[in-house]
Amino acid sequence: MSLTINVPQLITCDAVITGNVNCGGIPVQGAEIFFSDFPEDVVFYDPNPAISDVNGDFSTTVTVLPGTPLVSIDVNATTEVEGDILEVHVGTQAECPIVECPCKFRIGVQGNRAHANVDITNQGMESTLRGRINVTAVQCFTASPNCNPAVDNFNVTFRSGGTTINFIQGRRIEIDCINDTFARVRGTALGTGNLFQGLFEVLIEVSIGAGNIGTWTVTANDNMGHTFSTTFTARMSPITSIGECGVQF
Repeated sequence: MSLTINVPQLITCDAVITGNVNCGGIPVQGAEIFFSDFPEDVVFYDPNPAISDVNGDFSTTVTVLPGTPLVSIDVNATTEVEGDILEVHVGTQAECPIVECPCKFRIGVQGNRAHANVDITNQGMESTLRGRINVTAVQCFTASPNCNPAVDNFNVTFRSGGTTINFIQGRRIEIDCINDTFARVRGTALGTGNLFQGLFEVLIEVSIGAGNIGTWTVTANDNMGHTFSTTFTARMSPITSIGECGVQF
């Protein structure tokens, strides 16, 4: 049995995904092929499910959420043939950018390190590690009154003894700001280190209180049994700036 899909290497706002399902080389007609993606809520499929024709062929139109900058995603297709589940995953990149940013920020941990307890799940096994963490994010930031959508990066590094967990080359799906005291970015990043590998959806939030102390929350998951979660406090880096577009720093 075989399930194949053809996914463009880059999806800009919309594209067509085609595929075929067969059993021993014989086309399967009338199979329902269900589509999903990771991270979620980046693209949408119509129809979903798609139905294979007499030749075993099927297609669906994929639409990228407007305002999505360049991001890496996994497209998943699943069907059932004679009681067997067939599943295929294909990595691609998607974008449907808009010119404007809702806000801009440049955030980081003072001294590039803080102590944190991190809860992890590694292939279903849960544990807690204590170590040093660094978080940085620069989104839409420019020193001029405007916002620059091309500015898009965030990174998380964590070390505990001989264990390293990093999320690098982060690219946003969405960002939010509240005045100059709260910043949030959700996006995708590459998991590296000696524990996690591959594409992760990452959420970073920081709320800044008295004394320039930030309360940070970082979560990450790859939808395959690997998760990372921590909340910690640390003084903000002197370069920290959060504001609306049109605000001069």
